[in-house]
Formats: sequence, C-alpha cells, structure tokens
Amino acid sequence: MAPTINLTAQRLAQLDPSDMLGKTLELADQLVRGAALADAFLAQQSLSVEPLLDWCGLGGSAVAGDLLKGFGLEPPGLSTRVNMRRCEFTSDLPRLVCSYSGNTIETVYALTEVAPSKIWLSLSSGGTIEQYAAAQSVPHLKLPGGYPPRAAVGFSLGAMHRIFQKVYGFNDASLNAWPLNELQADAIVYAGLNPAANPALSIAAKLIDRTPVIYTCDGQCDPALAFRFRAQLAENSKVWARASDLPELMHNEVESFPHMTQVLPPVMVLFVGKWHKRNAITDPRPALEQLLQGMGVSTMRLDPTVLFPTTPSRMAQGIRMMLLLDAITIYLAVLRAEDPMEIPKITALKNLLTGA
Repeated sequence: MAPTINLTAQRLAQLDPSDMLGKTLELADQLVRGAALADAFLAQQSLSVEPLLDWCGLGGSAVAGDLLKGFGLEPPGLSTRVNMRRCEFTSDLPRLVCSYSGNTIETVYALTEVAPSKIWLSLSSGGTIEQYAAAQSVPHLKLPGGYPPRAAVGFSLGAMHRIFQKVYGFNDASLNAWPLNELQADAIVYAGLNPAANPALSIAAKLIDRTPVIYTCDGQCDPALAFRFRAQLAENSKVWARASDLPELMHNEVESFPHMTQVLPPVMVLFVGKWHKRNAITDPRPALEQLLQGMGVSTMRLDPTVLFPTTPSRMAQGIRMMLLLDAITIYLAVLRAEDPMEIPKITALKNLLTGA
C-alpha cells in the first residue's frame, strides 16, 4: 500500500528548487520551439537525403534518436534508417552528432574523428561542438541552453522531427504532428498535488522504497521508453532499476524470478506498453503477473491504451507515455527527499576521469 501523501506547493519548491518538474512539463512548448528552430535552420541551409545515418550521442542527447525510431520515424515512415551509436566505432556513414551541452567527450570525438564533410548535421546548445562546427563549416543547429540534458529532450525531438519531415517526407500521416493539446492537458494534470487526481504522483508514491523492474510489451516503441525511464529513475530519482523486454524475458529471465524476493528494497514489476497480437502468441502479462504475485512480488501495468484511450497513434501514445514516466521520476525524487536536478555521483566520476 502506498503511503499517504500530503505534498504542498511550498514543500515541493523546497525539494525541487531548480523546478525540474516545471522544466519536464514544458515538453509541448519544447517540441514547438524545436520545430521552429528547425524551420529557421532549413531556411538557411539544405541537407542531403541520405539512406543511412549514424546518430552519435550519449544519455539525454542520444535518447531523442531512440524515441523517434520507436515512435515510427523509420521505414516505412521514412526513406532512411538511423543507426544509434553510443561508443567508438568505424563507419563511413554520414553522422548526425548531438550533444546538448556540446562538450560530451565521446560525442565531440565522434564529431572530430572524421572529415567535416562526413557530418550531416550537428546539434548542441553551445560548447565545443558549436565552436568546431563554426570553424569547419559543419551544419549546426543550436538548441536553447540552460537546461539539464535530460529535461531538454523536447527541443531535439521537435527539431529532428521537423527536419526529417521536411528533408525526407513522411509516408504515414500519423507521424505528421505531435499531440500538443493532449500534452498541455497532461502537464496541467501532472502539476497537481492531489495524488487521487495526478497519476504521476500516485504512481511515484507506490514506488517509494521499491526497486523498479521494467518489462516492456511493445518491441518497437517501449524499449526506447524503458531506456529513458530507467535513466530518468537513476538521474532524477537516484533509484537503481532494471529493464527487460517481452517476449524475450519469458525464455530466460523468468527462471530467476525467485531471486526477486531477495532484492531490497522489494521489487515492483512495471509492465510498460501494450501487448501487440503476435499471431497466436497470447498476451503473457496475466500469467507473469500470477507467477510474480504468487511469490509476493508487486506488479503494475502502464498501458497506453488504458492511460490514453483516445490517442491512437504510436507517436502520440509514446510521447504522452514519456511525459508521464518523466513526471513520475521527478515526484519520486521529491518523495524521497532527493534533489532531482543535482547529479553528484556523475559529477564525481567525471572529475575522477579528468583529474579535476
């Protein structure tokens, strides 16, 4: 049973002094601003139509590529394919290099290790990437600054959605527009402090003193959402989590279910996404829930068809689900008395690596 929550606006401001919740709930506005930046960029520069692109980045700067692919911005939606790259590699493909700060070491390396002519586009809010792009005449789209990368994903999503839209064109009408009105309405709901009326706060309350295990049901969209959710739980909530995919986990991980009962804090399994009919393959969630609950492991479903029944398209469901999951992680941080903005362990690790 979730604890009783009595969160006031004053207490929220004390625990979230940088207003990460507000920044997170700006998603609709960020998408619009990102699209406007792309329009201005394309009015000045042209981009070639490439059948294959390498999207180079890490963390919140790379997840936009995962999300756009998951939402359907790949064949048959687009006449191109985007390869996500997060580590050193050898490739002759044109590169789309994205680092929100412009200073991510690995991403700067991905930019500078090849000839400038191999960079299809670079995105950043400034930093080394902007400076290099200006010096080497590399196409560069400047994103608004002043945000932590994980709370600025709407800018790159909006910008790249519009660029792909204009440069390649879409074959699927459901990919042409973000559900801006719905996102704005969701943001109003998620800003409320009554758990009975705010699912983000209510779900966060259920995750206090729990170890989240995320099981995704849709092999196309949900892995990107799970990757994002797990990262947001780590950075915002300071909570370790695990993620696996259905039906893969049914053939291996299920055998380790008894180990979940030994994990502290106790596990809560979150089934994220909707189960798509796979010929004769039955929805495995009821059977898995029965197994888990029989061992005393709590479960919860976060199904977009239930949460957003009037939103039919994959992209619209996916972006609304992302906003909900992001808001959950902010509230979980607040309920755990953690500052969702500060990332002291990441900062300490960077200092160790650089000798600072």
